[in-house]
Amino acid sequence: MFKKFDEREMVSGVNNPKSSVQKGIRNSILENYPAIETYLDQIIPKKGDLKIVKCHEHIEILANSKGEPVFFRHRDGPYMPTLRLLHKYPFILPHITFYFRSIHITTHAGRQRGNTFCIKWS
Repeated sequence: MFKKFDEREMVSGVNNPKSSVQKGIRNSILENYPAIETYLDQIIPKKGDLKIVKCHEHIEILANSKGEPVFFRHRDGPYMPTLRLLHKYPFILPHITFYFRSIHITTHAGRQRGNTFCIKWS
C-alpha cells in the first residue's frame, strides 16, 4: 500500500539554501502558521543550517541542523509540519470543535437526509 522510503532511491539532492531563501521560507511558514512565531527560532534557527532535501515526485523536505525533518511540501504548495513537529508543538494548527452528533450524521448521511452539522473554527 505505501512505499518504504529509501534514501538512495527517493532523494535526488540536498541543498543548503542562501539566507534570502531561508528568510522567504520562514516568512511563508509564519504566514501559514502564525501561532508558531515565538517558537520558530527553536525549530528553524536564523543562523543555523537548514537543509532542503529534494525527493522524487516533487517533494521537498526541510530538515534542521540536527537532520530532523520539520516541514515538507509538494510542488509549490504550502509547507506542512511533520507529525513529529506536531507532537512537540500541537498548537500549530487551528483547533476544530465539532457538534457531537455530526460524526453520526455524516456517517449515516445516506439514511438521514436534511440534517446539518456545525463546525466551529477557533
